[in-house]
Amino acid sequence: MSRTKVGLVGCGAVAELHANHGYAALSDTVELAAVCDRRDDRANLIATPFGATIYNDFDAMLRNDQIEAVDLCVPHPLHASLALKALRAGRHVLVEKPIATSVADAEQMVEEADRRNLTLCVSENYPFLEPFRRAKQLIESGEIGRLVTLRSHRLGYLAGIWLRDGWRQNADLAGGGMLLDQGCHYTNILRMFGGEIEAVAAFATTSRPDWKGEDTATLILRFSSGLIGEALYCWGTRTPDLGREAYVFGEKGSLDVAAWDPALVMHRSDLPGGRQVVVATADYMASFASIIEDFVLAAARERVPTMPGSEGLADLRVVMAAYRSIASEKIEHV
Repeated sequence: MSRTKVGLVGCGAVAELHANHGYAALSDTVELAAVCDRRDDRANLIATPFGATIYNDFDAMLRNDQIEAVDLCVPHPLHASLALKALRAGRHVLVEKPIATSVADAEQMVEEADRRNLTLCVSENYPFLEPFRRAKQLIESGEIGRLVTLRSHRLGYLAGIWLRDGWRQNADLAGGGMLLDQGCHYTNILRMFGGEIEAVAAFATTSRPDWKGEDTATLILRFSSGLIGEALYCWGTRTPDLGREAYVFGEKGSLDVAAWDPALVMHRSDLPGGRQVVVATADYMASFASIIEDFVLAAARERVPTMPGSEGLADLRVVMAAYRSIASEKIEHV
């Protein structure tokens, strides 16, 4: 199999993760052939170890016929326009989450990829992490009995490299606040474990003086199965205890699931001590290589993509229903 030539667009914090933990581990199957950024210093930092060609203009990069696919690591509001431009130029597209900042844009991206028989994938880590995949298997095999409820949450104080460019903490520049930025990420976990979500009741607030847009949101969710659950997102607390990323409660037991140690714990009264560490550790950074490998193999028609654009669209529909609920102060259907 020849190496797929990829152009990485946007050389910020998440692009460094894609490069250092993704492309660096996949040199036998993927070539990071080009990087594109308006800032030469950012582009050089990523391009130099790979010998990649540097572009300051996206259109110029697309004129390079050697580039078969693009990896979009740009601010959220640029996802749709750049993805559509790449698809119309005949390139496969991997786009960071959220897939877009509106359902209409995401639908157009999915339709364009289907129309042109191209692969559109969303860079979403959780489907590739062992504790989350194993938790799904335990749920489906009945290890904790019939599901009763579930919860996801993301708590902490976002700072450092993630805020260095000023757009993420400004909803006018980011297309939304924390709910858009992290909501799709954690909705993907909820849908993985509980199935499709049909209705949302949500509230949001802002506590940080350096933040424009919501930095805290809570959602009550009704799943198509009748299950109910919740999600809590907050970038305003300096708590040292982040908790688990997901909690799944069944009639016989429960699961604590996270991307850090211990990664997956099952609680059940018949277990020694009432608990079992099912997966001790998880390598979150290794998931970037899994995401990129899955994308290029799907583009080569060697597998069905794990995280196609349609999945990113489904996550975004839930988040946008939450925004409608915040505005209306009513339950909103997905």
